[in-house]
Amino acid sequence: MVSPDQSHSVCRPTSVGCSRRHFLEASAAVTTVTLGVLFPNRVFSEDENRSVRVVHLPRQKVGRLSELQIDQPVYFRYPDDSDLSVCMLVRTGERSGGGIGADQDVVAFSCRCTHLGGSLEQEYRSRHKVVGPCPLHLTTFDVTRHGMVVAGHATQALPQILLESDGDDVVAVGIAGLLYGRSRNDQFLSPV
Repeated sequence: MVSPDQSHSVCRPTSVGCSRRHFLEASAAVTTVTLGVLFPNRVFSEDENRSVRVVHLPRQKVGRLSELQIDQPVYFRYPDDSDLSVCMLVRTGERSGGGIGADQDVVAFSCRCTHLGGSLEQEYRSRHKVVGPCPLHLTTFDVTRHGMVVAGHATQALPQILLESDGDDVVAVGIAGLLYGRSRNDQFLSPV
């Protein structure tokens, strides 16, 4: 049985001058920094040198900058008319990775979850600037950070539609990542 005097001894310094809690906190900090030095861009969240597969596809007008309202998604199909090609164009109202426009806040993504292809249409959540949760396994993607996975079973970011502005027109020009259900993003396109 623990006496009242011993019940609070866990947080007091031991005879060697370090409590178990302080030892564990210091060990975790040293381990994190050491791994960060040994494996740069793997431990810390910012990975500026990350590479992604980019496929340039035929140009297609998908909207107009002047008509986009903050947090009001516009749906379109790209790069073809298949059910797996539904995409979302949205003005987030804050600077977003890969964004175009004066505020770099206009982005577009595939509406198929990268885990099992669940439909993400009508799943944009403006409060947190995410798409999801996917109705199949609850994966959620951050549209301000190149569609990275926030939570759920998916292991790959949501494919981002590469955009350019041509005056007031928003033009899709390619895809960063692989669309769900395809071995190539251009596999259903007709030869030109």
